[in-house]
Amino acid sequence: MGNKILIINYKAYKEAFSKGIDIAKYAAQVSASKNISVIVSPPFTIINELSKIAKTIAQGVDEVDPGAFTAHITWFELKNTGVSGTLINHSEKRYTCSKDGPLAYDKLEEAVKKCTAAGLETYVCVQNLEEARKVAEMNPTGVAYEPPELIGGNISVSNSKPAIVKEFCDIIKSSSHSLALIGAGIKGKEDAVKSVELGSDGLLVASGIMKVEDYKQVIDDLISGLSK
Repeated sequence: MGNKILIINYKAYKEAFSKGIDIAKYAAQVSASKNISVIVSPPFTIINELSKIAKTIAQGVDEVDPGAFTAHITWFELKNTGVSGTLINHSEKRYTCSKDGPLAYDKLEEAVKKCTAAGLETYVCVQNLEEARKVAEMNPTGVAYEPPELIGGNISVSNSKPAIVKEFCDIIKSSSHSLALIGAGIKGKEDAVKSVELGSDGLLVASGIMKVEDYKQVIDDLISGLSK
């Protein structure tokens, strides 16, 4: 893994199917030429195909083992699709018992443990510093701070909440071996540069890449910023 990482979350955008393969090919190309690991996270329906092109992680996983769990995604399935790991607890697919309920930390930790034991990387998303502290104790591969109110917007977390981003990065680095990642509203080079200055090890980006026409330029700009 390079010094910094960039995770491209395809979400369930239509663009995942119209240009997802091309984005994966470009991710593999720039990862090979730069000291940055560019990782794609596509929908499950195309995950097997993309895992043959670029470093790929799933968009989520459940804490259960293989068995009678209809519609669940297990660590075993991920291991056998060839992906490198998974996002966990994204704001659009949280580990909660009810829509706005508290996190089920026991289930979240179980998922991290099972994936780690299977050799899968785990990137756990959190919405605030309290969650960051608890998740850091699980020692996932990375912890990604994404304030929900900024996701998909035009204001980046690195510029709107610099003090919190710095504190988040300090928490992760002082209490775990995890990478400290940030996301939400990240659009270009300046956002990437600022994130590194605040202590981030990388970025989690979705619409900023998936919803633009010249995604190659955006990827190049973000990589340039991360390399500073």
